[in-house]
Amino acid sequence: MKSQFILVGGAPSKLLGQNPGGQLTASIGLSQYAKSAGYNLDIIDTTQSSFPVPPFTKRLFKGLQRIKALRGKLSKEKIDGLIVFSCTGFSFYERTLMCLIARFYDVKSLFFLRDGYFLKSVKNSLFTFHITKLFLKLPSIIGAQGNNWVDIFKSLDVPEEKIVTVRNWLSLDFPVSTKVKSASKLNRLRFVFVGWLVTDKGVTELLQAANQLLNDYDFELIFVGDGTLKNEIEKDIKYNSNESNIFITGWQSHQDVLKYLSTSHVFILPSKAEGFPNALLEALALGLPAICTNVGAISDSLHHGVNGFLLLDGTTESIKLAMKKYLQQPGLIEMQSTESLKIFHSQHNREENCKRLFDQFF
Repeated sequence: MKSQFILVGGAPSKLLGQNPGGQLTASIGLSQYAKSAGYNLDIIDTTQSSFPVPPFTKRLFKGLQRIKALRGKLSKEKIDGLIVFSCTGFSFYERTLMCLIARFYDVKSLFFLRDGYFLKSVKNSLFTFHITKLFLKLPSIIGAQGNNWVDIFKSLDVPEEKIVTVRNWLSLDFPVSTKVKSASKLNRLRFVFVGWLVTDKGVTELLQAANQLLNDYDFELIFVGDGTLKNEIEKDIKYNSNESNIFITGWQSHQDVLKYLSTSHVFILPSKAEGFPNALLEALALGLPAICTNVGAISDSLHHGVNGFLLLDGTTESIKLAMKKYLQQPGLIEMQSTESLKIFHSQHNREENCKRLFDQFF
């Protein structure tokens, strides 16, 4: 008889051609692995828009529906394990309560927090800090995306033996590159940003850095995404007459996002908070060096000076200096591209990481 698991996460059927986020990508990859390993994986869908966040009443209603669905499944079937993907805020409390419900049915739960804003939320409020410590006692196992996450959970009094590190993975059909990136003298160097065009993603500082560098270098910067700063960025591009160097594509299908990544030389994401960004994982899989702020679990897979550069802060000056290294030494791209592919294969293997996750229940 097949082992039966429940995943609280994004339903693969919700993809519908758009570019998936990290949680949905993880759900797709986990579903594919479960099928190949002979496990039944029933999914309680959590898909929703992150920007803007839906009203609290709508989230509460959907949360209660999910809890009801979980209780129904636990009461009617023999479940071998509950896997829970979660963000911070309301999602955190809803999903940890699901782990408590699983305890009543003697079902082990693995709680996987995937939101980079979690640390900020517990640091900004003493009440949130203490209530978070309490709720983290409810899951049987805590999943960590990397070493920094392990330290965060330990600071919240989660016992080390309760924490398992499982790094992120991509879906089975992702076109992992077999070619190393290199910069041709015949073409302009292209930097690519993929994500929401909002303040917390560092896009304002990135734009300022690009503006300053364009005084001395000829290169391209592509913003793949949309958000509240799109109009401001478009006005800035026009004001500085940079229409032939800086571009905004808006939201793209997943296939088009991969085309932009594949035809670029360096990935850049100067976010102020991340868990482990899916866009970075895809960039590494396509052999891109990367420039990212040292937040979340990024430093586990982006090694400073090896396959990119870590920003200690997201200031305009730090971004400019990192970009300048590639403009002055384009040969870095080929060397660091090789390392990006090595790190992707060694740390983000879907089979190994998904197996490690399921092994926690046996």
